[in-house]
Amino acid sequence: MKAKQEVRRAGWHRLLSLRVLVPLLLLAYACFFGLYTLHRDVTLREQQVEEHAREDIHLRMTYLQGTLEYLLRTHQLEAAREQISDLGTNPELRVGLLLDDERRVLAATRYELIGQPMEQAWPALTHPEALANLNAARKRLHGYVRVSEDGMTVEGIFPIALGAEARKHWVGYLYLQHDLSQLKAAQLARAERSALDAGLLLGLMAGVMGLVFHFVLGQRVQRLESAARRIARGELHVRAGVRGVDELGTLGRAFDKMAERLGREQEALRRSEASSRTLIERSPDAIFVHRDGTVLFTNPAAIALLGHECQEHLRGQKVDDLLMPEEQGALTGDTAEGGAAREVHFRHRGGQPVLGEVVTFSIPFDGLQTRVSIARDITERKQVQEKLRSTDRMVSLGTLAAGVAHELNNPISYVLSNLRFAVDELAEQVQAGKPLTDEQAREVHQALEEALEGGERMRNIVRDLRSFSRREDERFGPVDIHAVLDSCASLARSEIRHRAQLVKEYAELPPVLGNESRLGQLFLNLLVNAAQAIPEGDAKGNRVRLATGLSDKDWVVVTVEDSGTGISPENLQRLFKPFFTTKPVGVGTGLGLSICHGIVTAMGGRIEVSSELGKGTAFRVYMPVAEQGVRPAAVESKSA
Repeated sequence: MKAKQEVRRAGWHRLLSLRVLVPLLLLAYACFFGLYTLHRDVTLREQQVEEHAREDIHLRMTYLQGTLEYLLRTHQLEAAREQISDLGTNPELRVGLLLDDERRVLAATRYELIGQPMEQAWPALTHPEALANLNAARKRLHGYVRVSEDGMTVEGIFPIALGAEARKHWVGYLYLQHDLSQLKAAQLARAERSALDAGLLLGLMAGVMGLVFHFVLGQRVQRLESAARRIARGELHVRAGVRGVDELGTLGRAFDKMAERLGREQEALRRSEASSRTLIERSPDAIFVHRDGTVLFTNPAAIALLGHECQEHLRGQKVDDLLMPEEQGALTGDTAEGGAAREVHFRHRGGQPVLGEVVTFSIPFDGLQTRVSIARDITERKQVQEKLRSTDRMVSLGTLAAGVAHELNNPISYVLSNLRFAVDELAEQVQAGKPLTDEQAREVHQALEEALEGGERMRNIVRDLRSFSRREDERFGPVDIHAVLDSCASLARSEIRHRAQLVKEYAELPPVLGNESRLGQLFLNLLVNAAQAIPEGDAKGNRVRLATGLSDKDWVVVTVEDSGTGISPENLQRLFKPFFTTKPVGVGTGLGLSICHGIVTAMGGRIEVSSELGKGTAFRVYMPVAEQGVRPAAVESKSA
């Protein structure tokens, strides 16, 4: 029984072998090509017959139209009937009719139809479509020729002027119908003969190719097949040894070269695996390989990151057990493979959190899809970034120090002046032993009110400085963006007022989700930069625009725009890189915009910039809307 199955399988292999399959495919192609050629030629020839017949009839009817109109105009009806009668010698013409204005046959290719009404002479003209065509030809005084839907006839209808008499309806019709069946049958026979010739030629070629494949190429193909099977079993030293100058010889040489390359690549793969393992083992970044939430492999850096002693302590543990409780699912959830690095708090063996920057992706491992998380300890880097932010905040405050001192000096001056005036007035009256007159009391009261106003101004300046310079925790919450912008504008007033006018355009907005101190640092930096981009000397001709609005329903956009010198395109690409600055040495650190970018992204927003040399620059900050909060009232556009 098994022997019969082997014989049957061998028979199928011989049938599906290249020596048999190629001739069979060529024969199938010959048949398909013959049928396709027949169909294409028949269609093309039929189209040519129809087109030729349409053109021929159109020309003939155009000629007849002029001839018949002349004969009828000169009262030669018999001559007109002879013209129509002569058309009957054409075997392809089924019928030719000349109808008068009452649709009665004046002349016909068949004598017995003369004098009969159209309905009896040729009932096909009574169909609605034919009647519509007759009316259209008469109305437009223009004939037409068309092929029937079945493609077997060509019909033509032309209007004919019946004479010069003053009659209400003087237009008749010339109707011809040609038969295309004989012409199409002749073209079909020619197409069949052409397709048969092509099929026989291809069949002969298929037979010759089959003999070539069977007797000339079969042995070498078998050698290639045998060598391929042995190489597939892992015997990479085997070579086919097929030679020759034909394509099969070229294939044999290429096959042997492929086998040599496979051998070299297998050896290189072994060395690469050893190098990859060494690289993973010595990588300074922690690597966690996990599947279905369970750790499969960790490198020494991962062991050190979590404070363990060997890999066995981590293998088999749940990934979520290696993270702080609030970070559960950060490496195994649906959002873990976002492509970008994210911050995750790992749980150290001692219980304290370790901040890591993690990238997670999927790779095949041991034949199954597995996740790999690569983490880098960024605790120290975060501390340095926080110091840089604090430094940049102090640099901004230092830039504003002189202006703030001037802002404080003015209210202090008129506070002291008004207090001296009030003291002097009161002392003079006390020494004279007289009460204050009404006029003197009003002057003292006015002086004290002005002193109180100056004190409020100084308190607001000090409050804005304290709000900006104090360190806060990293918690985010609803923030009134307009209050932050007003505070920053107050602090930056000394930098702006000698260079430009400050224009505020506030819209009605919900609170944003962020950190008030961080937002203050961000917008103060942008306002100071906007002011410093405008040369001094034309404060009324320049402006710094501070505008707010909604972008969609989930984003608040704040625009800080200046009319300064602008930024060149090559510098625009590097604007947010650390330590890049276009300011003179000693004026800027090059960290401000880099830190601004970090502040915005850390709070889930984004910052964009557009600029044009000589026209100014616009920074747009997009912040997410807080889920809850009272909508602050809108502030009308105003200038400061």
